[in-house]
Amino acid sequence: MKTGRMIGSAFKGLGRNRLRTFLMMISVVIGIAALTMVVAAARGAQNRIMERVRKFGLDSLMINAGGTRETGVPAVSGPMTTLTVDDAAAVRREVKGVLEVAPFNRKPQTEVIRGDRSVTTAVFGIPPEWEPVWDWGASRGEFIDEEDMDKLARTAVIGETVRRELFKDADPIGETIRVGTTPFEIKGIMAAKGTSPGGGDMDNRIYIPLTTFLRRVANIDYLTGIKVRLTSVREMDQAVKEIGALLRERHKIASGIPDDFTVRTPDEVKEMAEEVAGTFNILLILVTGVSLIAGGVVVANIMLISVNERTKEIGLRKAVGAGRRQIRIQFLFEAAAVTVTGGAVGILAGFGGAWLLQKITGTPTAVSWESVLLGVVFSGLVGIVAGLQPANRAAALQPVEALRS
Repeated sequence: MKTGRMIGSAFKGLGRNRLRTFLMMISVVIGIAALTMVVAAARGAQNRIMERVRKFGLDSLMINAGGTRETGVPAVSGPMTTLTVDDAAAVRREVKGVLEVAPFNRKPQTEVIRGDRSVTTAVFGIPPEWEPVWDWGASRGEFIDEEDMDKLARTAVIGETVRRELFKDADPIGETIRVGTTPFEIKGIMAAKGTSPGGGDMDNRIYIPLTTFLRRVANIDYLTGIKVRLTSVREMDQAVKEIGALLRERHKIASGIPDDFTVRTPDEVKEMAEEVAGTFNILLILVTGVSLIAGGVVVANIMLISVNERTKEIGLRKAVGAGRRQIRIQFLFEAAAVTVTGGAVGILAGFGGAWLLQKITGTPTAVSWESVLLGVVFSGLVGIVAGLQPANRAAALQPVEALRS
């Protein structure tokens, strides 16, 4: 029998048993839809990770107060007091390849009030260098300047989330807000930034002069961190070594004693985000694998039932000259046709599910050609593997015994 006739015969067999075909197909649709959503979620997570790294700055590194047992986990609780403004000046002055530094301190979970409205936000004390180091400044109004620093000015630049919560559609520039009990005049609105490398809302912040923060708001003399921008990405490794040596010397840390600071590079930020995303993706892949295995079992069982019910058809075909190979190919093709068709439907369903997932939960997804390729390949493999035993069983039937059954 020619290939074309075998294909036609396979589709006729599937068409005669539409309910059975549907049951085989729906199990594959569910598995491939889950696979497509997993791939879309994984690609979306990867894109978000790279976006966060870009926001951090590929040519930048962060110095945080306090040593760590592992990346991003403080070794001790409570405020870290080991970094100072003088440390930032020393890094700017003595480390090769440093373009600019931006020391800062922050006060999280601070109530900010305007009239009868309030918002809980983070207050950052920053210098004018924040703008070039972070490549981020005011979209309206003015940014913190040297005069604000010198005069310990009570001026503030607010993020978009704060503006929306406190002022809605009104123009906030020139208006007064209270940070705790201290009044501040709004001089600018920060450009919208979105989420931070750690996943926080970077627009739910208020920025005031660093000197004002240290002396009038918090009454402290230490920093939360120092962001350093380098002249080139190639300077990263050398800068990390020099900063480590410089700060250990300034802090009088003896040999063998752990650092009381942490230097974090873009690669470490990426690794932290990828570790979280990777754990999530592994769980999704396991669920998807179970779905595909279940789908394959359903297809195999229904195909075995089909072989049992079609023994006379198989015997008749063998009696008129069909060989084992032709019978085997027909049943394999039937299984593959069902699963590949189910795979195509599953891919479309997966794309729709990924879109809904992003809309409802905010989880980033990204549809790509890998989703289509994996869907087609896996659905085809499920069909071949699931159909192999039924096809071999059909091919092994003897014509006389098949016609008697």
